[in-house]
Amino acid sequence: MSALDKLNHKLNQISESQDFDVKWFFKDLDTGQSLNRNGDEIGPSASTRKISILMAAMKAVNEGKIGLLDEIVPDEKYWGTNSGCFQHFLPGFKVKFQDLLTMMIIVSDNVSTGTVTEILTLDYINDFCKNIGMSGTDHRVGFPTGSDLTSDLNKVNSTTPNDVGLLLEIIHQSVSDENAASKLGSTTELCKIAMEILLAQKLNNRLPLKLASPSAAGPKENDVKVAHKTGSYQTGYSDSGIIYPSNHAGVILCAYTDNVPQYLNNGDAGIYSANNAMGSLALECYKYTQN
Repeated sequence: MSALDKLNHKLNQISESQDFDVKWFFKDLDTGQSLNRNGDEIGPSASTRKISILMAAMKAVNEGKIGLLDEIVPDEKYWGTNSGCFQHFLPGFKVKFQDLLTMMIIVSDNVSTGTVTEILTLDYINDFCKNIGMSGTDHRVGFPTGSDLTSDLNKVNSTTPNDVGLLLEIIHQSVSDENAASKLGSTTELCKIAMEILLAQKLNNRLPLKLASPSAAGPKENDVKVAHKTGSYQTGYSDSGIIYPSNHAGVILCAYTDNVPQYLNNGDAGIYSANNAMGSLALECYKYTQN
Protein backbone atom coordinates (compact mmCIF):
# COMPACT_ATOMS: atom_id res chain seq x y z
CA MET A 1 0.00 0.00 0.00
CA SER A 2 1.39 3.40 -1.02
CA ALA A 3 1.83 6.27 1.43
CA LEU A 4 -1.10 8.04 -0.21
CA ASP A 5 -3.32 4.97 0.11
CA LYS A 6 -2.36 4.65 3.78
CA LEU A 7 -3.25 8.29 4.34
CA ASN A 8 -6.59 7.84 2.59
CA HIS A 9 -7.35 4.88 4.84
CA LYS A 10 -6.43 6.80 7.99
CA LEU A 11 -8.40 9.91 7.06
CA ASN A 12 -11.49 7.85 6.26
CA GLN A 13 -11.05 5.85 9.45
CA ILE A 14 -11.02 9.05 11.51
CA SER A 15 -14.04 10.38 9.62
CA GLU A 16 -16.08 7.19 9.99
CA SER A 17 -15.42 6.98 13.73
CA GLN A 18 -17.23 10.28 14.42
CA ASP A 19 -20.84 10.71 15.54
CA PHE A 20 -21.38 13.32 12.83
CA ASP A 21 -20.65 13.83 9.14
CA VAL A 22 -17.10 14.62 8.00
CA LYS A 23 -16.00 15.54 4.49
CA TRP A 24 -12.65 16.79 3.28
CA PHE A 25 -10.27 17.53 0.44
CA PHE A 26 -6.53 16.80 0.57
CA LYS A 27 -3.75 17.66 -1.88
CA ASP A 28 0.00 17.12 -1.75
CA LEU A 29 1.53 20.29 -3.20
CA ASP A 30 4.78 18.45 -3.88
CA THR A 31 3.43 15.56 -5.97
CA GLY A 32 0.08 17.03 -7.05
CA GLN A 33 -1.76 13.95 -5.80
CA SER A 34 -5.12 14.50 -4.15
CA LEU A 35 -7.80 12.71 -2.15
CA ASN A 36 -11.28 13.64 -1.05
CA ARG A 37 -14.21 12.37 0.97
CA ASN A 38 -17.44 13.77 -0.50
CA GLY A 39 -15.34 16.65 -1.74
CA ASP A 40 -17.95 17.85 -4.25
CA GLU A 41 -20.79 17.84 -1.71
CA ILE A 42 -22.18 21.36 -1.28
CA GLY A 43 -22.65 22.59 2.28
CA PRO A 44 -22.56 25.79 4.33
CA SER A 45 -19.27 27.59 3.88
CA ALA A 46 -19.64 29.63 7.07
CA SER A 47 -16.55 31.76 7.59
CA THR A 48 -14.28 29.72 5.31
CA ARG A 49 -15.94 31.87 2.61
CA LYS A 50 -13.75 34.70 3.81
CA ILE A 51 -10.78 33.22 1.94
CA SER A 52 -12.54 33.93 -1.36
CA ILE A 53 -13.63 37.38 -0.14
CA LEU A 54 -10.00 38.11 0.73
CA MET A 55 -8.81 37.14 -2.73
CA ALA A 56 -11.65 38.98 -4.49
CA ALA A 57 -10.59 42.04 -2.50
CA MET A 58 -7.01 41.65 -3.74
CA LYS A 59 -8.38 41.52 -7.28
CA ALA A 60 -10.29 44.75 -6.65
CA VAL A 61 -7.11 46.38 -5.34
CA ASN A 62 -5.21 45.26 -8.45
CA GLU A 63 -7.95 46.76 -10.62
CA GLY A 64 -7.71 50.07 -8.80
CA LYS A 65 -11.22 49.89 -7.36
CA ILE A 66 -9.85 50.46 -3.85
CA GLY A 67 -6.46 50.78 -2.17
CA LEU A 68 -5.07 48.71 0.68
CA LEU A 69 -4.31 51.91 2.59
CA ASP A 70 -7.69 53.55 1.93
CA GLU A 71 -9.40 54.49 5.20
CA ILE A 72 -12.88 53.12 5.78
CA VAL A 73 -15.45 53.99 8.46
CA PRO A 74 -17.47 50.81 9.14
CA ASP A 75 -21.23 51.40 9.29
CA GLU A 76 -22.84 50.84 12.69
CA LYS A 77 -25.36 48.52 11.03
CA TYR A 78 -22.63 45.86 11.07
CA TRP A 79 -22.50 45.73 14.85
CA GLY A 80 -24.46 42.78 16.22
CA THR A 81 -22.82 39.43 15.51
CA ASN A 82 -20.74 37.76 18.16
CA SER A 83 -17.59 37.40 16.08
CA GLY A 84 -14.44 39.48 16.10
CA CYS A 85 -13.33 42.64 17.82
CA PHE A 86 -14.68 45.67 15.97
CA GLN A 87 -18.22 45.15 17.31
CA HIS A 88 -16.83 46.27 20.67
CA PHE A 89 -15.38 49.52 19.28
CA LEU A 90 -17.21 52.84 19.44
CA PRO A 91 -18.82 53.59 16.06
CA GLY A 92 -17.15 56.14 13.82
CA PHE A 93 -13.58 54.84 13.89
CA LYS A 94 -11.46 54.69 10.75
CA VAL A 95 -9.58 51.58 9.63
CA LYS A 96 -7.43 50.89 6.59
CA PHE A 97 -8.85 48.47 4.02
CA GLN A 98 -5.94 46.04 4.52
CA ASP A 99 -6.62 46.01 8.26
CA LEU A 100 -10.27 45.14 7.58
CA LEU A 101 -9.07 42.18 5.51
CA THR A 102 -6.66 41.12 8.24
CA MET A 103 -9.27 41.23 10.99
CA MET A 104 -11.81 39.44 8.78
CA ILE A 105 -9.41 36.51 8.55
CA ILE A 106 -7.38 36.30 11.74
CA VAL A 107 -10.25 36.78 14.24
CA SER A 108 -13.16 36.24 11.80
CA ASP A 109 -14.39 39.78 12.41
CA ASN A 110 -17.86 40.20 10.93
CA VAL A 111 -17.93 44.00 11.04
CA SER A 112 -15.00 43.70 8.65
CA THR A 113 -16.76 41.03 6.58
CA GLY A 114 -19.90 43.10 6.17
CA THR A 115 -17.94 46.21 5.28
CA VAL A 116 -15.68 44.48 2.74
CA THR A 117 -18.58 42.61 1.16
CA GLU A 118 -20.56 45.83 0.75
CA ILE A 119 -17.58 47.50 -0.92
CA LEU A 120 -17.01 44.60 -3.32
CA THR A 121 -20.67 43.49 -3.76
CA LEU A 122 -21.89 39.89 -3.75
CA ASP A 123 -22.01 39.84 -7.56
CA TYR A 124 -18.32 40.75 -7.76
CA ILE A 125 -17.36 38.04 -5.25
CA ASN A 126 -19.51 35.41 -6.98
CA ASP A 127 -18.08 36.31 -10.39
CA PHE A 128 -14.57 35.98 -8.94
CA CYS A 129 -15.34 32.48 -7.62
CA LYS A 130 -16.97 31.27 -10.83
CA ASN A 131 -14.15 32.64 -12.99
CA ILE A 132 -11.53 30.54 -11.21
CA GLY A 133 -13.64 27.37 -11.29
CA MET A 134 -15.38 27.33 -7.88
CA SER A 135 -18.55 25.94 -9.44
CA GLY A 136 -20.11 24.74 -6.17
CA THR A 137 -19.68 28.05 -4.33
CA ASP A 138 -22.34 30.72 -3.77
CA HIS A 139 -22.18 33.90 -1.68
CA ARG A 140 -25.86 34.59 -0.93
CA VAL A 141 -25.57 36.69 2.21
CA GLY A 142 -23.36 39.72 2.65
CA PHE A 143 -23.47 40.19 6.39
CA PRO A 144 -23.95 37.09 8.56
CA THR A 145 -26.46 37.39 11.38
CA GLY A 146 -27.78 34.85 13.88
CA SER A 147 -30.47 33.71 11.44
CA ASP A 148 -27.78 32.93 8.86
CA LEU A 149 -26.12 30.38 11.13
CA THR A 150 -28.19 27.55 9.70
CA SER A 151 -27.62 24.57 7.43
CA ASP A 152 -30.44 25.55 5.02
CA LEU A 153 -28.53 25.80 1.75
CA ASN A 154 -31.15 28.12 0.25
CA LYS A 155 -30.40 30.73 2.89
CA VAL A 156 -26.66 30.56 3.47
CA ASN A 157 -23.35 30.96 1.74
CA SER A 158 -22.22 27.57 0.45
CA THR A 159 -19.21 25.80 -0.98
CA THR A 160 -17.47 22.44 -1.32
CA PRO A 161 -14.16 21.18 0.11
CA ASN A 162 -12.88 20.75 -3.46
CA ASP A 163 -13.69 24.37 -4.34
CA VAL A 164 -11.85 25.80 -1.35
CA GLY A 165 -8.95 23.45 -2.04
CA LEU A 166 -8.75 24.76 -5.60
CA LEU A 167 -8.61 28.36 -4.37
CA LEU A 168 -5.93 27.55 -1.79
CA GLU A 169 -3.79 25.82 -4.41
CA ILE A 170 -3.91 28.87 -6.68
CA ILE A 171 -3.05 31.15 -3.76
CA HIS A 172 -0.09 28.90 -2.94
CA GLN A 173 1.15 29.08 -6.52
CA SER A 174 0.50 32.80 -6.80
CA VAL A 175 2.99 33.94 -4.18
CA SER A 176 5.80 33.06 -6.59
CA ASP A 177 4.16 32.73 -10.02
CA GLU A 178 2.77 35.80 -11.77
CA ASN A 179 0.81 33.62 -14.22
CA ALA A 180 -0.96 31.90 -11.32
CA ALA A 181 -1.63 35.27 -9.69
CA SER A 182 -3.21 36.47 -12.93
CA LYS A 183 -5.79 33.67 -12.62
CA LEU A 184 -6.93 35.45 -9.47
CA GLY A 185 -6.84 38.83 -11.22
CA SER A 186 -4.05 39.72 -8.82
CA THR A 187 -0.26 40.01 -8.50
CA THR A 188 2.35 38.00 -6.63
CA GLU A 189 2.87 40.90 -4.20
CA LEU A 190 -0.83 41.08 -3.34
CA CYS A 191 -1.00 37.29 -3.01
CA LYS A 192 1.98 37.37 -0.64
CA ILE A 193 0.07 39.83 1.54
CA ALA A 194 -2.96 37.53 1.48
CA MET A 195 -0.81 34.54 2.43
CA GLU A 196 0.74 36.48 5.32
CA ILE A 197 -2.75 37.26 6.58
CA LEU A 198 -3.80 33.60 6.40
CA LEU A 199 -0.62 32.57 8.23
CA ALA A 200 -1.41 35.08 11.00
CA GLN A 201 -4.63 33.24 11.91
CA LYS A 202 -5.39 33.39 15.65
CA LEU A 203 -8.19 30.79 15.75
CA ASN A 204 -5.99 27.71 15.91
CA ASN A 205 -8.05 25.07 17.70
CA ARG A 206 -8.93 22.99 14.62
CA LEU A 207 -6.39 22.09 11.91
CA PRO A 208 -3.40 23.30 13.97
CA LEU A 209 -4.74 21.76 17.20
CA LYS A 210 -2.22 18.91 17.26
CA LEU A 211 0.46 20.49 15.09
CA ALA A 212 2.16 22.85 17.53
CA SER A 213 2.34 20.74 20.65
CA PRO A 214 5.32 19.07 22.30
CA SER A 215 3.63 15.67 22.00
CA ALA A 216 5.57 12.80 20.50
CA ALA A 217 2.93 12.34 17.81
CA GLY A 218 3.09 15.87 16.45
CA PRO A 219 5.84 18.12 15.14
CA LYS A 220 8.01 20.26 17.31
CA GLU A 221 6.80 23.81 17.79
CA ASN A 222 7.75 26.10 14.87
CA ASP A 223 8.36 23.09 12.59
CA VAL A 224 5.05 23.69 10.85
CA LYS A 225 2.94 26.68 9.80
CA VAL A 226 -0.72 26.68 8.81
CA ALA A 227 -2.35 29.27 6.52
CA HIS A 228 -6.05 28.75 7.15
CA LYS A 229 -9.55 29.98 7.95
CA THR A 230 -12.14 28.42 10.23
CA GLY A 231 -15.94 28.44 9.99
CA SER A 232 -18.90 27.66 12.26
CA TYR A 233 -22.69 27.45 12.13
CA GLN A 234 -25.33 25.83 14.32
CA THR A 235 -24.55 22.20 13.48
CA GLY A 236 -21.19 22.35 11.74
CA TYR A 237 -17.58 23.37 12.14
CA SER A 238 -14.84 23.63 9.53
CA ASP A 239 -11.29 24.66 8.81
CA SER A 240 -9.58 24.97 5.43
CA GLY A 241 -5.92 25.69 4.90
CA ILE A 242 -2.42 24.82 3.80
CA ILE A 243 -0.14 22.96 6.20
CA TYR A 244 3.49 23.93 5.64
CA PRO A 245 6.02 21.62 7.35
CA SER A 246 9.50 23.14 7.39
CA ASN A 247 10.81 20.26 5.23
CA HIS A 248 7.97 19.85 2.71
CA ALA A 249 6.27 21.91 -0.02
CA GLY A 250 2.98 21.71 1.87
CA VAL A 251 -0.38 19.98 1.81
CA ILE A 252 -3.89 21.36 1.50
CA LEU A 253 -6.59 20.14 3.87
CA CYS A 254 -10.16 21.43 3.76
CA ALA A 255 -12.22 19.75 6.51
CA TYR A 256 -15.96 20.24 7.05
CA THR A 257 -18.26 18.67 9.65
CA ASP A 258 -22.06 18.69 9.77
CA ASN A 259 -24.90 17.35 11.91
CA VAL A 260 -22.73 17.81 14.98
CA PRO A 261 -24.89 17.42 18.12
CA GLN A 262 -24.51 19.90 20.95
CA TYR A 263 -23.40 17.01 23.17
CA LEU A 264 -22.36 13.48 22.27
CA ASN A 265 -23.60 10.39 24.12
CA ASN A 266 -20.39 10.35 26.16
CA GLY A 267 -21.09 13.87 27.39
CA ASP A 268 -18.42 15.61 25.32
CA ALA A 269 -19.38 18.87 23.68
CA GLY A 270 -19.95 18.45 19.95
CA ILE A 271 -17.68 21.36 19.06
CA TYR A 272 -14.86 19.81 21.09
CA SER A 273 -15.22 16.51 19.22
CA ALA A 274 -15.41 18.25 15.84
CA ASN A 275 -12.29 20.28 16.59
CA ASN A 276 -10.49 17.16 17.77
CA ALA A 277 -11.47 15.28 14.59
CA MET A 278 -10.13 18.06 12.37
CA GLY A 279 -6.95 18.19 14.43
CA SER A 280 -6.53 14.43 13.98
CA LEU A 281 -7.01 14.71 10.21
CA ALA A 282 -4.38 17.44 10.04
CA LEU A 283 -1.93 15.47 12.16
CA GLU A 284 -2.19 12.48 9.81
CA CYS A 285 -1.57 14.78 6.87
CA TYR A 286 1.52 16.16 8.57
CA LYS A 287 2.81 12.66 9.37
CA TYR A 288 2.30 11.73 5.70
CA THR A 289 4.70 14.53 4.70
CA GLN A 290 7.38 13.06 6.96
CA ASN A 291 7.39 9.59 5.37
